[in-house]
Amino acid sequence: MKKVILLVLTAAMVALGAAGVQAAGKNNGAAGLFKAKCSACHSDAIALHMKKDRAGWETTVKMMQNKRANFISNEDAQKIVDYLVSLQSGKK
Repeated sequence: MKKVILLVLTAAMVALGAAGVQAAGKNNGAAGLFKAKCSACHSDAIALHMKKDRAGWETTVKMMQNKRANFISNEDAQKIVDYLVSLQSGKK
């Protein structure tokens, strides 16, 4: 029973994360960039449910850049941070 509940919750988080990326719109391609870079290593639902300010997202994205050299450029990192900060404006 616990496995079923965990599976349902995980599926819901993934679905909500995908919906969040789609609902955010193109945002100059930042949503697609976020999806391509961030979900290459983990579910985008993880990031979409976190509440951080700009400094918090900059620290997090920088940490991800350091984990996988040359995968996220500084320019892409800034677009991703801007995108994640823009999502926060709609959260209470």
